[in-house]
Amino acid sequence: MSGPPLPPDHWYRQGARPSLWTRAPAKINLSLEILGRREDGFHDLVSIAQTVDLYDDVSIAAADERSVTLVDTAGRPVPVPFGEELIGKAWDLLERRYGMDDGGRVEVVKRIPIAAGLGGGSSDAAAFLRLARKWWGLPETVLAEVAAEVGSDVSLFLRGGAVLMEGRGERVEPLTSVSAAKSGGNEWAALLYSPEIPTPEAKTATMYGALRPTHFGDGARAANLRATLERGVPPTMDDVYNTFDAVADEVLTGLRPARRRLAELTRVVPVLAGAGPSLFIVGEEQGLATAAAALNDGHDPGVRGHGNRAWLVRPMGRDPATRVETLAPDESIDPDDLPRDGLS
Repeated sequence: MSGPPLPPDHWYRQGARPSLWTRAPAKINLSLEILGRREDGFHDLVSIAQTVDLYDDVSIAAADERSVTLVDTAGRPVPVPFGEELIGKAWDLLERRYGMDDGGRVEVVKRIPIAAGLGGGSSDAAAFLRLARKWWGLPETVLAEVAAEVGSDVSLFLRGGAVLMEGRGERVEPLTSVSAAKSGGNEWAALLYSPEIPTPEAKTATMYGALRPTHFGDGARAANLRATLERGVPPTMDDVYNTFDAVADEVLTGLRPARRRLAELTRVVPVLAGAGPSLFIVGEEQGLATAAAALNDGHDPGVRGHGNRAWLVRPMGRDPATRVETLAPDESIDPDDLPRDGLS
C-alpha cells in the first residue's frame, strides 16, 4: 500500500548534494511501567524517557546505490543481530510507500552498545529519518508514520529530550526539558553500565512474556515523576522505576552479579535500562564518575570483559538530539570535528 503523493519538488537532484550528519542519542527510561497485555498481543506502557549524551554518529552521502554501513569508532565493521538494524526497515518503507528509490550511502559510527536497552537501533533509525527528511524533502508527517511502524522507540527519538511515552511507545508527548534542572548547584547525571552477559535472541519479547498480572502498574509512578520534572526538580533514585526489574534476573543470566558489583561501587541499587541488560543510576556527577572509572578498569576482578562498558552521561536536550548538520560536497565526515556544544 502506497502513501499519499509527495510534493512534486521533493527530489533534490540538481548539482552535488551535500552530506548530512546528525546524532543518534541513547535514552534512559527514567520510569517504565507496563500496564497490561492488549488484545493485539502488544502491551500498553507508560514511560518517561530522556535522551542522553552517549550517541552514535549517522551520516548520509550521495551514491548511485543504496548502502548502510555500521562501524565502531576505529572504523571496524559492527555486526548487528537479525532484526536490530532498523535503518534498512525504515528505508524499505520509504521506498515502498513513497518511491524513494534513488541511492545514498548511510554510515553509522556506533558507540551505543547493541541490544542493551538503550535504544541504539531505534535511535539510528530515527536519525536516518531526520536525514531523509532533509535529503529528499519529505513532509514531517511521513517521518511520524514510518517511525511508528518501524519500532516502538523510534518516535521518541524523533522528538528527543524528555518525553512521555504511551500505548506501546508510539504515542509521544514532549515534556518540559529537565536537562538543565539542578539541585544544590549540581546538574544530574547518570551512570550507565552494560555488562557483557548472555541475552535471549528475542530478549524484549521474552521479558514481556515473563511478566505476570501482579507486575502490571497503573501509571502513577510516571505521573509523579512528570510532576517532579515539570517543577524543575531533577530525578533521584526514589523516582526511577522499571517493571522489567521484577523478572530481569530470571531472564538475563549473569545480571545479578553485575547489579551487585554496581551496587558495591555506588552504595545504590541500580535500575534496569529498558529491557536490559544495561543498568543505570542517577545522581550527582562526581560520585558516579569514580564508579564509572572503576567499572572500566580492565583489571577489576568484579567486572567481566575488558572495560569500556560504563558511561557517565548527562541529559541531552531536544535541539542537539535532533539537529541535522549540512556538510560541503565531498567533505570528509569526521565526528571529532563536528559541533558538540550545547548538548544539554
